[in-house]
Amino acid sequence: MKHIGILCLIAICLCLCRGRANAQCDNTLVDRAVSQSGANAVYLREFKVKFDGLERGKIPLAKYPVLLSKNMTYRFNVSNAEGFEGKVILQLYLKDKLIGSTFDEKKNADRQRFDFNCDKAATYEVILSFREGKPGCAVGILSMLSEKDIVTDNENEELDILYANADNPIVIYDDEDDFAGIDVEIDNGNITKAEGVNYIIHPQTTGTALLTIRVLNRNGTLREFKQKKFAVLALDRPYATIRGINGGAIDKEELIQSGRLDLWFSESMKCNYQVVSFTLSDKDDLISGVSSTSSRFSKSQRDWLRKQPAGTRLYIKNIKVRTSDRVVVDIAPLEFEIK
Repeated sequence: MKHIGILCLIAICLCLCRGRANAQCDNTLVDRAVSQSGANAVYLREFKVKFDGLERGKIPLAKYPVLLSKNMTYRFNVSNAEGFEGKVILQLYLKDKLIGSTFDEKKNADRQRFDFNCDKAATYEVILSFREGKPGCAVGILSMLSEKDIVTDNENEELDILYANADNPIVIYDDEDDFAGIDVEIDNGNITKAEGVNYIIHPQTTGTALLTIRVLNRNGTLREFKQKKFAVLALDRPYATIRGINGGAIDKEELIQSGRLDLWFSESMKCNYQVVSFTLSDKDDLISGVSSTSSRFSKSQRDWLRKQPAGTRLYIKNIKVRTSDRVVVDIAPLEFEIK
């Protein structure tokens, strides 16, 4: 199982050193915002904004044109002055198309930072506003990422491996605060929270997957930002059998006495898989049936089999197997006809 620790000592020190200046709506706020851009981010320009609140029922906007170059990676981040109710949102547009935002509307979460890999040289527009039009003071920063901070496609780069169309377990934690809020995203497939600090990454395609991790302070502000790139490979899969049979007619008593599913492997595969669950059903669908949580037939499955008449189409499906790396993958179902 892979572990990712996030060391936030530098970020904490910066916050402590600048703690007294945080409440000021002046150039000290710019310094603070620049320091939060990242060690390898090269400052380009700033966007200052201060609003007193709603104007005639409309949320006021500040707009700035920015010329961005092709094949460059840019970072946008924001910092709010303390003592104001409003929290700033920075959005990047190309004409009417939203390219990026520091606020995730789907998750209702303030990310405070995003990166943009520019594939088209053009004049873009930065728009700043305060949520719900509340009074606020903030600064937005545009930076260019140096090569050290850009995840590259170097063929010689040694990457940790994930497997496509499989559940890959991973542990993500904060070394400094066991109760820190952690927000995660993956650009290939999906990632879901399991127990404690455990997560499951399920990539959809082979190639690469970029994991983005954001660690939040107790007040919801960004404390640390980290990205990790994985190689995503295809996983060789065994196939299941009942006493060496993988389909066709089968005697009911022979089926019950077999007691379990067996796995067969190609010559190039290591025999490091084990069945963790499967379902018996007389319907070829995804949800119906009686389940087992091992490679063996459960008592309820054996009882169900004994009630099935000759000629019943039997489907052994939802077969999940686990490797020695604890990666869980589905394998092909079986179909029999009871004699």
